[in-house]
Amino acid sequence: MGRSKVTCETKSAIKTLLKNNLSQRQIARQLNVSQNCVFLVSQKLKANLPLTNSVGQGRKKATTEREDRFLLKKMKENRTKSSQILAAEWNSSNQKQLCASTVRRRLLSMGYKTYTTKRKPLRTVHQIRQRIKFAKGHQHWLNEWNNVIWSDEAHFEVLNRKNRLLVRRLISETDEPFNFVPRVQGGGGTVSVWGCMSGGARGSLVTYTGRLNGPAYIKVIEHALPMFIENTFDSKQNDWVFMQDNAPAHTCKYSAAWFKKNRINVLEWPSNSPDLNPIENIWDYIDKGLTKLKPTTVYELQEMIGKLWCNFSPIRCQNLVNSMPRRMQRCILARGKTFNKY
Repeated sequence: MGRSKVTCETKSAIKTLLKNNLSQRQIARQLNVSQNCVFLVSQKLKANLPLTNSVGQGRKKATTEREDRFLLKKMKENRTKSSQILAAEWNSSNQKQLCASTVRRRLLSMGYKTYTTKRKPLRTVHQIRQRIKFAKGHQHWLNEWNNVIWSDEAHFEVLNRKNRLLVRRLISETDEPFNFVPRVQGGGGTVSVWGCMSGGARGSLVTYTGRLNGPAYIKVIEHALPMFIENTFDSKQNDWVFMQDNAPAHTCKYSAAWFKKNRINVLEWPSNSPDLNPIENIWDYIDKGLTKLKPTTVYELQEMIGKLWCNFSPIRCQNLVNSMPRRMQRCILARGKTFNKY
């Protein structure tokens, strides 16, 4: 198997203890090294040789560069393969007995870490152009984002809330197709909520059931939204604007008439752009909290969602709104495509 390398820090400690006239046995026991190691260090000191490891010292590598390239090729064929499967394929090719930990070490040395796959909305060419147009038109907004009322609906499930499939990739491969998988809907009961926020303020969380069409959407927001506007903005301040994500329930004639009747200005928002909406980060925070709390019933799920929503401080809401200029720039750099996990 060969011998393991002794670090330069350990050798320096041996050198210091030798100068203090400690015996080799005492030094070996104190530093948890072999007595032979202490003897070899003392011989180097007597010969005025450096304490660094010589070239070729240490355990010999179990695989060749060609075998490592074969492993990399097999991993790229399917980025979601486990270390055990890759080790089995690797061993069958080189007639060796290499374990899964060796596979992980080799891939890490090549720069391939393991990440959780991201959710990617399916967008048309027209929607991508809308995103670029919106980002370029609002890339110079700073304080204006504080006057936007962010809103969104979310659905939380008792089971299968988070996708935990892992994929190996380089840091530079964050936007490659193999890094995304479709989101699978789970069962066990669902709780649907609607919430809103702005810079430094968080509104009430409204729970609803059933399919959300125009009348149902207005019924959900007709009390919570006017109350939030009244509590957040002054009566003389009219430069605020309401954001909704262009879902059919948001843009239907019934909803548009209600917005016009109540004098609520709606922000023109690019369709299918959840990564630009900062309130999505609150849903992600709640989902991660539910993963730790592990609700077993719909009632427990609804109660935990309400507590997690209340625990999200207004300061964190302000930090999310402050990230909007950066989101605009990254959307432009990504040419309207998905630029990050939200």
